[in-house]
Amino acid sequence: MDRRYDFLLHPGPWEPQLDGTTGQDLDTLLEGWLSHEKPITILDLSGVPSAVLVRLIVSILRIVYDALYWGREKTEGGVLRPLLVVMEEAHRYVGPDSGNVAADVVKRIAKEGRKYGVGAMLVSQRPAEIDETILSQCGTLVTLRLSNPADRSRVKGALPDNLAGLMDLLPVLRTGEAIISGEAARLPVRCRISLPPSDRMPRSSDPLVSVAWRTKREAEGYDRILASWRAQSTTARVNPVQIERSPVSEEER
Repeated sequence: MDRRYDFLLHPGPWEPQLDGTTGQDLDTLLEGWLSHEKPITILDLSGVPSAVLVRLIVSILRIVYDALYWGREKTEGGVLRPLLVVMEEAHRYVGPDSGNVAADVVKRIAKEGRKYGVGAMLVSQRPAEIDETILSQCGTLVTLRLSNPADRSRVKGALPDNLAGLMDLLPVLRTGEAIISGEAARLPVRCRISLPPSDRMPRSSDPLVSVAWRTKREAEGYDRILASWRAQSTTARVNPVQIERSPVSEEER
């Protein structure tokens, strides 16, 4: 069985019993996400199978939005304690042609969420694949280097006509440079974004292809790859299991 589905098939204390009851309710789930002293909560969905990723995102967004909406008169509600939902790789589930329920939930948050203390930030390398309705609701645009004409035209369409000329600078921006426009800046500004320290940089750099191809390959065995695959862990080690097998007689059957 693929262990990546354990969160869905065996959700721990939220797994229904035979009588329909659960050990814990949604309040403990919301408390783990929102009730702590840290400034942010990161939900890592990178290991979730794509077959259930969209449904999982829909469930998370609905739980958070509906809870803060109906609790807007409470101290933990969205009005007295606003929340910003940051959606990485947003083009994967809010595309104009996706036709999935995730886009509908994000549209609702983008259109109505600010009144109830729920904001939305979309992060994407392909703004052309973001639904135009959602993009038009973004009050502030932080645009880094873009070379694709379709991406530039989509961002240009979300800006006022007198600022559309700024999009001509997007292909020549340096790494880390961005153009910020909208409610966060009185005037559009071109700035350089500081990089985090080296020990906090994400491990997302490209492999050194030319160096790797010039290096003589050493035979390591693909059993190590299978061990990591089956354990769903990149640091797993091979642990051979010796199983003694013996034939079963007719009487034992």
